[in-house]
Amino acid sequence: MQETGINIVLFRLINDAHGPWLDGFFGIVSGLGDGLVIALFCALLMLFRLRLGMAAMAAFIVSGLLAQLLKRAFDTPRPPAVLEHVHVLGASLGSHSFPSGHATSDGVLLLAAFLLWSGRDARAWAVAVLFALAALGRVYGGVHFPLDVLVGLGLGAATMWFFWRWSAGWPVEVWQQSPWALKISGLLTMILAAVLGLGYHMQPITAQPVAAIIPVAALVIVLQRWKGVGKA
Repeated sequence: MQETGINIVLFRLINDAHGPWLDGFFGIVSGLGDGLVIALFCALLMLFRLRLGMAAMAAFIVSGLLAQLLKRAFDTPRPPAVLEHVHVLGASLGSHSFPSGHATSDGVLLLAAFLLWSGRDARAWAVAVLFALAALGRVYGGVHFPLDVLVGLGLGAATMWFFWRWSAGWPVEVWQQSPWALKISGLLTMILAAVLGLGYHMQPITAQPVAAIIPVAALVIVLQRWKGVGKA
């Protein structure tokens, strides 16, 4: 099969560079784009920055729906369906490649990191790089082409920016005065953590350790947050 075009060339460059260490790294990190994981991160963000967390949650939901509509509208094949000798982590998928849903979710939190801190803060760059690598893992894992990932990241970031600007008019300060604001955010976090930690099958399956670590960390954060407010 003839392999031409920059999209194919970049895919081969990334996917062919596989090895045991990279398999382990991308096999886990790419799971950060899983929808339930992203939703849990958004809920955690609501505990500390309600407006930003709500904007991120809305952006995650809407961008995810847009990505699914585009997937069905274009219905493009995934790498294993059109290329030979594709290195795949997890299940081999064949359809609905464009855009990447995982990368779309990653794009939401990539931009949210800079809205949470700033472009001058090393923490923002560290988180942004982590989610960019998670999106890149979809190419390394053989389930998406680079264009799928780039468009997904752009879609997620653009939707996040839209909701962040729109949220400026939300009465968040009034909501924060209610004792239910923290309770609802905490309960939502605990529910998502429970679903993730109790038998949820990660996408990709190689990232299953994430489903064991993140829920426990999330529950600890919720309890510490509630404890801190109780002492205030």
